[in-house]
Amino acid sequence: MAQLLQDCADLVASSLCAIFNGSIVSGVFPTERKSTKVIPLSKQGERSNLNNYHPISIIPVVAKIFERIVYNQFYKYLTENNLISCNQSGFHSLHSTATALLKATDNWAFNIGKGNVNAVIFLDLKKAFDPVDHSILLSNLIAYGVGSNSSNWFKSYLDNHT
Repeated sequence: MAQLLQDCADLVASSLCAIFNGSIVSGVFPTERKSTKVIPLSKQGERSNLNNYHPISIIPVVAKIFERIVYNQFYKYLTENNLISCNQSGFHSLHSTATALLKATDNWAFNIGKGNVNAVIFLDLKKAFDPVDHSILLSNLIAYGVGSNSSNWFKSYLDNHT
């Protein structure tokens, strides 16, 4: 499907653009694009141990394209309005876990140099987004200036995935 879309991009681009724009204007993410295929992906270790697998969602190609467009626009909005903390590394251009660790290590070395003691707590956040309360997330979007149409679209996007 991805190859077909790429090969026929000039033929389908205007139709997809109309669908995407209609979705954003109406504040409704298309229901047929909310269905994902979940497959188990083996991590390291014995394949017979079910704990060595984690689920991977295969998102429909058109939905993935739409997600990328919305991500790019929303990231631009957050960046232009200085709404992303300089201390945030995830989903931040030119930042990574390595960047966060370097900053933390630098802070620890600075504190040690001043004779201070460092206390560190490490949390395993491998399922950090699973318990996110959608109503809190949506209210935060509104607090960051996201309009009602756009927040309705995000609500529609988050609701009733299969």
